[in-house]
Amino acid sequence: VGVEDTRSVKDALDEAVLAIRENLQIASVTAIVPGRSDAVLAGYVHGKVDGTTLAGTAAAIVELIPTSASSSSSSVEEIHEIGKKLAMHIVAAKPTYLSPDQIPDSVLEKEREILLEQMKETGKSADIMEKIVSGRLRKYYEQVCLMEQEHMVEEGNPKINKLMKKLGLEVVQFESDSI
Repeated sequence: VGVEDTRSVKDALDEAVLAIRENLQIASVTAIVPGRSDAVLAGYVHGKVDGTTLAGTAAAIVELIPTSASSSSSSVEEIHEIGKKLAMHIVAAKPTYLSPDQIPDSVLEKEREILLEQMKETGKSADIMEKIVSGRLRKYYEQVCLMEQEHMVEEGNPKINKLMKKLGLEVVQFESDSI
């Protein structure tokens, strides 16, 4: 349910059930509360249900904040449009983490073990294997970290971290879900 929407969650759910003629249940709820007054929340809903802009098969929401004076001069509408495109990317690419530093150590260690196991039979020296593993971990980051991905919706597919820096914006957090 959107900020400007005054319906209760129950009413919105009842309307969605009527619209798609399927029994729906809420399995989880996620809230993003902006940490700053200049934060902009933007979202995207994919596979929208007829008669609504708030229900679909997948959705993402992203929080952006300006990091420089140049982005502070950008209108809320401009930042919102940038956020909407980023939310579209999130729905399509399905990143799990915002950046590599948010990946739990246990997940990284498991990935490193898998990569080393795959290379055991190659007969390469330990230092060569470590360089190869480092390169493959960078590829892994591009798959699971939003800021390391190439933007699917922007012209030229720039890396998201470079694009946000150029625009003077910071991605604070994001959430996505699909059915």
